[in-house]
Amino acid sequence: MLRCRQSLIAIYFAFFSNVSHASIWEYVVTSEYGNVYYIDPLSIHRKDKTISYTQLTDYSNNPNIRKDEMQSIVQYKTNDCVGHRFHISGLVGYEKGRAKGDIMVVEIEKEVIWLNITTQKIADIIHQKVCNYKY
Repeated sequence: MLRCRQSLIAIYFAFFSNVSHASIWEYVVTSEYGNVYYIDPLSIHRKDKTISYTQLTDYSNNPNIRKDEMQSIVQYKTNDCVGHRFHISGLVGYEKGRAKGDIMVVEIEKEVIWLNITTQKIADIIHQKVCNYKY
């Protein structure tokens, strides 16, 4: 069982370490703290009322984040456009901004946990962008 888990983690690292290089990051919004949010329009997939996509959050301009901490995170998300909620299926944290450098953390969610989106917040801005994205 442990060997299987290690193999899955190795495959996950190999796959996701290269994903950010194949992405086209489209700017969405910058927070008051300097965090910059992007989506990859090539990753957007619609299925009924949900949309799955890849999001990059770049913390490298945030003065509250130390330079020895993760500087960016790529999240694999699904938004329920009708229910106004989202869930994160996995994430990869990088040592440098724009998903560059060494991978510092990988998390895979086994359970789907939907989070409600508060209007006029960053999550809402991203939600509106992906749910209304025009190809």
